[in-house]
Amino acid sequence: MNPQHAIVSGLGALPSDSVGYPWNGRYIVASGNLLADFRSNLHAESQGRLQAVRMYEMSDDPGVKDTLSFMIARDTMHQNLWLAAIEDLESSGMETTPVPSSFPQELEKSEFAYQFWNHSEGSESSEGRWAKGKSMDGKGEFEYVANPQPLGPEPVPPPPEPKLHGTGMK
Repeated sequence: MNPQHAIVSGLGALPSDSVGYPWNGRYIVASGNLLADFRSNLHAESQGRLQAVRMYEMSDDPGVKDTLSFMIARDTMHQNLWLAAIEDLESSGMETTPVPSSFPQELEKSEFAYQFWNHSEGSESSEGRWAKGKSMDGKGEFEYVANPQPLGPEPVPPPPEPKLHGTGMK
């Protein structure tokens, strides 16, 4: 139990998280792009469900498991809600992927826009949906690139300024 919860609020509701950190605007995502915000909400619900499932698996208490089972079910609904809202938003023509759709595609370095670069050992990733076939936005074809090479010369950074590191000061 958090003793502050009993002392400060008499076990009443507090605008804080589970470790007592006060609620603040960091919990709000507002990018100005509905699709980006909906995806952020989907991600948050996914993380919440993942953590609730982990706690469920760690507990032996039937009451805790019952409560978490309810929370897991609600997170399932919330994820489906955001997926449906994303689908509805995309089908309305209001926005398409990738976000933001307003950036002119001709200004992208389009030769890289649909390449999957495999930086891992093995070639199993070449079989994934992300490595071949029509792209999800319908504007390109995925291409698998095994062992991609650097795209330019090796950078040559300037020497560090000794005064900025507290060494060599005179």
